[in-house]
Amino acid sequence: MLLRTFLIAFALLTFFFMHSSLTIAGDKKLNDLSSILNGKDLAKEQLVVFESETCSSCKAFDKEIIANWKSALKIKKTYSMKAPTGWELKEDLWATPTIILFEDGNEVSRYTGYDGNKQAFWQWLGLQTLTPEQKKIAFESGTERAFTGSLLDNHAPGFYVDPISGEQLFRSDNKFNSGTGWPSFFNPVPGSIIYKDDGHRVEVLSASSGIHLGHVFNDGPPPTGKRYCINSAVLKFVAD
Repeated sequence: MLLRTFLIAFALLTFFFMHSSLTIAGDKKLNDLSSILNGKDLAKEQLVVFESETCSSCKAFDKEIIANWKSALKIKKTYSMKAPTGWELKEDLWATPTIILFEDGNEVSRYTGYDGNKQAFWQWLGLQTLTPEQKKIAFESGTERAFTGSLLDNHAPGFYVDPISGEQLFRSDNKFNSGTGWPSFFNPVPGSIIYKDDGHRVEVLSASSGIHLGHVFNDGPPPTGKRYCINSAVLKFVAD
């Protein structure tokens, strides 16, 4: 009887301390998120996501965007509705989530709300961060001049990724010299590409951001017989 009483008491104490530890950890995390960010701890070019604890759209953004973050751009979230110390907002925040791009402590642009449209978010970010040439290709289906792309003669091992989202698009092992003047691949990373047939050509778009990459033709090498003709300007190379 005494042993049973001891075991029950031990189990209750164990549960109490475990629950207390979890509560303390949870409170610390909440306090950390609620604190105003220190601008000195952030990057020169920085995304800050202003959220609230009870916001369902914020939870969706966390799950669908932040949890899979591969972009080279630094991102930080906060429950504080104040600008990081030493930094400036153009206007007060009125909704969550609000994602703000800062450069040198100044607000450049903001994206307010999130309805699950991931491509809309990435395209907003691309409009802020890509060069004029990149935007012409990515958003207006432009084409760089043949034999001018910086990645045409790149033969290093690694991945070619979306310049906005950082998602992998092509592997160097699937790159070949087509002689056409543009980087050419015979196979993309599975699930990374969307196809759009206009009746004349098949356009290739990034599945993550929706940006225009190039076109695919049926004159490639084995084993696929495909030639993905892609603009260097809308690729970023990440070496192994």
